Amino acid sequence: MTKQPENIRSIFQQNSALHQLSQRSQHLEQLNYLLKQALPSQFSAHCRLANMNNGTLIIHTDNASYASLIRFQAPVIIKTLSTELKIEIAHLDVKVRPIHTPLQSQPTHNITLPSSAARALQQTAGSLEDGPLKDSLEKLSKRFND
Repeated sequence: MTKQPENIRSIFQQNSALHQLSQRSQHLEQLNYLLKQALPSQFSAHCRLANMNNGTLIIHTDNASYASLIRFQAPVIIKTLSTELKIEIAHLDVKVRPIHTPLQSQPTHNITLPSSAARALQQTAGSLEDGPLKDSLEKLSKRFND
């Protein structure tokens, strides 16, 4: 007997904290959409509404130059969004938050040599006097012989 997975909507309705979080997230996403519509097109791709608290609109930009330009536009943005949202916005706070892209793991390059090359390394190591070069060549030839 397998238990059917629950509908996510019913989970949100049962848990008031999740429901409030979901509602807040949807509201901020709507505000972000309105912000992007209100901004000039050259800004909208470089900023995102991060939060709105106590009449302060917090916007994140991906670099400092856009942050400065948006700060110059602050009075127009505040007036436009206050009118659109019918909410009193008193202050605009712009913060620089570069876009974080996770580092891609570098592919490992497995070098393979023909067995004749491994033998050549071994022969070269055999003809050398004891030392770091001889040791390195022997280790390298053993890696390719395995």
